[in-house]
Amino acid sequence: MRLLLRCLPVCLVLTTLSYASTSKAGRAALDQLLLGKDVRALLDMPAYKDGIDIYNAPKSEKRFDDRGIDLKEMSKYLKEKGVGVERNEWVPITELKIDSDRIEVHLAGGGEGRGDSKNAAKKGAGYKRAGGSRINFRYGRELTEADLEPAAFLSFLSRVLDTSRINQTLTLQAMPESDRKAIADKKIIEGMTYQMVLLSSGDPDQKKVDDSNEDDLKETWYYLKDGHRLVVRFASGKVTKVQTY
Repeated sequence: MRLLLRCLPVCLVLTTLSYASTSKAGRAALDQLLLGKDVRALLDMPAYKDGIDIYNAPKSEKRFDDRGIDLKEMSKYLKEKGVGVERNEWVPITELKIDSDRIEVHLAGGGEGRGDSKNAAKKGAGYKRAGGSRINFRYGRELTEADLEPAAFLSFLSRVLDTSRINQTLTLQAMPESDRKAIADKKIIEGMTYQMVLLSSGDPDQKKVDDSNEDDLKETWYYLKDGHRLVVRFASGKVTKVQTY
């Protein structure tokens, strides 16, 4: 008991040091940005509770591809553990752990692989298991505050995950309140950019481009909605006029 009590202060110091280069606010902001958000897997992910490793700047070894993945290791765990998240499957981020040199992301439960785990190898790499997957985004150095910046970490995530829905959230947060309300109401108003119109109403049914003046590109987008034709005119990248027929 005395030995345990003596160890506690040391453990607390080591835990504090492991977060020395990242602030509590930075970690909380990343949690808020990612937890509960949906991402799409760009490759099959193993149902492996220890997680698959992806290196930010891998050593110049042939076993790593340009994303920082050891494909041999990945194939091994897919065969032995089964598939926790399938390619092109949208799943939520259910947990985030930030250590001194890595960020651990849990997808749809974290790869615990509930049920039939002993049969995964017999079923083969295509065998889908419950419990999701997890990824260790490894930096090979101590994390810094800059690593927790949304743009920086989303860039790392996007090597193996489609983060477009999270990017949309960031885009919306940066917009004026009037534009956010219009998008929520599925309306198009003057001053909107192309991206805002796409968020509001999706891809148009038809587009026409007037490039006669290289200094002032103009476009007209056409939508068919509720029996009406919506005509949206752009100049210099922003909506100048909206007409309904």
